[in-house]
Amino acid sequence: MDGIKIQKTTASLLLCLALIAGAALVWGGAVKDGAVPEAKAVDEVKQGADVAPANGSAVQDVYLTATRDGYDKSEIIVRKGVPVRFHFTAIDAGCGSYLVLYGLDVGILSKGNQEAVAEFTPGEEGTYEYNCGMRMYPPGRFVVGS
Repeated sequence: MDGIKIQKTTASLLLCLALIAGAALVWGGAVKDGAVPEAKAVDEVKQGADVAPANGSAVQDVYLTATRDGYDKSEIIVRKGVPVRFHFTAIDAGCGSYLVLYGLDVGILSKGNQEAVAEFTPGEEGTYEYNCGMRMYPPGRFVVGS
């Protein structure tokens, strides 16, 4: 009986290690050493990116939703010097309920599946990572252009 318990424990441990290794392979290529992939010009928008309106609006409204599977957008593009109103909703997202825009000192907490809003004005062009506070999700790109 003791031998069977050890085998079950060993099998469980090996399964956990395999899952962790698989996750590292899948997500590890997205960001290495904390570096965010090179930014493209704002005009070179790829499909699937959320671009804040550039029609002279006084505020750029952007929307992002987190679920247990990740974020609904992989890239958000805004203009430098124009205030951003960031609408964030986490739906059963665990640690993904807390969103951090790294390098911009912005954190947003969505409680009880409700929308939370943060307002800020990006002052520097560049590409910033957004992710949960524990960086467990595949990261998104927050691009600030001119």
